[in-house]
Amino acid sequence: MNAIDAVGTIAEILSWIGLGVGLPLLVVVFLVKVHDGAWLPHEVVIIEDEDGWARARWFTAGDFWERPLRADESAHWRGREEADAFISARHPSLMRFEPRRPLLHAFQVLGITLAGVGAAAVVLSVVLLFIG
Repeated sequence: MNAIDAVGTIAEILSWIGLGVGLPLLVVVFLVKVHDGAWLPHEVVIIEDEDGWARARWFTAGDFWERPLRADESAHWRGREEADAFISARHPSLMRFEPRRPLLHAFQVLGITLAGVGAAAVVLSVVLLFIG
């Protein structure tokens, strides 16, 4: 086995792994984003009750909405009465502080990276077919 055959074999394996994992991951990300819909920036009012629990309140789609805040969300509102948030355009009762889901964004970056490596490996494999 010469060097061209070894590189071709490695490129073949990378193309199968990259495209075989990257493309389905991108399809899943796409389907979740389509199902999720748009998230629009919005200002929410933070209210603390007598027990020290915080609640976010906002007005959208002709109605008032409210939900309790989790402990990990305290960094977004601690010491303020208003905070920037994102409201689901499809379901106005849903609110979050991040513009996108962190795990979904990580899957998207991983999918793009793997699909890119797989596509480059396919091109390399085709080029090596004509060289060797």
